[in-house]
Amino acid sequence: MSTQIVVQPVLPEAYRSAAGALIYHAFQRKLQPLVGDPVRGPRILAAGLNLDRVLGAFDGDELVGVAGLEYAGRRVFAIKPRHCIAEFGWWRGLYTWAAINQFTLGFYPPGQIHIAALAVNGRRRGQGIGSILLEAVFDLARHQNLRAVRLEVVDTNQGAQQLYERFGFTVIHRFPLPFLRNWLGFSAVNEMIKKLAR
Repeated sequence: MSTQIVVQPVLPEAYRSAAGALIYHAFQRKLQPLVGDPVRGPRILAAGLNLDRVLGAFDGDELVGVAGLEYAGRRVFAIKPRHCIAEFGWWRGLYTWAAINQFTLGFYPPGQIHIAALAVNGRRRGQGIGSILLEAVFDLARHQNLRAVRLEVVDTNQGAQQLYERFGFTVIHRFPLPFLRNWLGFSAVNEMIKKLAR
């Protein structure tokens, strides 16, 4: 592994497709039943990315991780019906748009930054890239005078939850969703928050 991972606060346009693929593959278990296609799914996510809400972790010229953020009234995804219609046609496209927006729309109160997606290249997991991205999010939040960082993690992703707990996140709500177990592979979502020192 390179000893120097550099985080860029705005993802360059040239890396839009790579970011869409990273996010799709990190959340594939949840997204594939909604999108149904591992080729078109990343393209839809990439088309809808607001690049000024994506932190990119780079090892040289390689994008190895991303953090998709929501704050100050702007979301990381702005997926339009036309993005999905272009991939699937009218009827399937509109269904896909409605389904995927259930995944990409989140809630965050004013004064907080919401991590909507944290994704690391599968070949580079366990190398501290997720930790570097989290630290960059905390720095950005402080720079924006935000008082807390919020995220959600599914109950089957114990590794991610343990990482967040090591960084000071605590579970504030648990949302049971047992009807999703067979469809999306999880049965609850834990909402976590980390309050930032002033």
